[in-house]
Amino acid sequence: MARRRRTRRVPIALGLALLVVAGAVVWLAATRFGGRGDLTAPPLEVGADRIDAANDGRRVRLSGRLAYARPPRDAELGVSAEAAILLRHVEMYQWHERCDAGDCRYAAAWSAEHVDSRRFRAPAGHENPPFPFADARFAAAGLRLGAFAVDADVVAAELAAVDHPVRIDALPPNLAASFREFHGVLYAGDDPEHPAIGALRVSYRIVPAGEAKLTGVQRGERLAAQ
Repeated sequence: MARRRRTRRVPIALGLALLVVAGAVVWLAATRFGGRGDLTAPPLEVGADRIDAANDGRRVRLSGRLAYARPPRDAELGVSAEAAILLRHVEMYQWHERCDAGDCRYAAAWSAEHVDSRRFRAPAGHENPPFPFADARFAAAGLRLGAFAVDADVVAAELAAVDHPVRIDALPPNLAASFREFHGVLYAGDDPEHPAIGALRVSYRIVPAGEAKLTGVQRGERLAAQ
């Protein structure tokens, strides 16, 4: 019986020893590689003028001038901007249904999402037209910060966007005939002060290029979001 007890203790002792060895290996790896691959670790400040392969897979922070090869352009509406990113926001004046038990009320309001009037309890007389355009993001081609190619996702997440008023004379003639400029926003409809169902307003924001600080994951010669 005593022998059996001793033989049962051997696998337990061996397991504990393996756990100790594994913990030591993890500690040594963390010490040796400085958290490489740990995307929860604080970012490492690195120079943007050259790429150090030893930092591949690590979160890094770069400082320098964000530049691009070709500016972003909204091909649907012909709008472009000297910026890193161009953001389009579309709203439509639509019917909205509010029901309380069996009583439904209908009111018109601006909305950035299409309201499907076919699901209304009383769709007749409250029809919403389809959205002709949707919100969209347009990134400049060839985004770079120093020696690094930069993903647009990093720029969008790290840098703030600012309003970008659009002038009607920047639109192609066919679209300029459909829109008007109203407080820096493109408006399609009759009277912008008293919009009708189906009226559209399209606004833009940009993420400027220039001096910037960006944090991302070094993937070869690229600064990626993760």
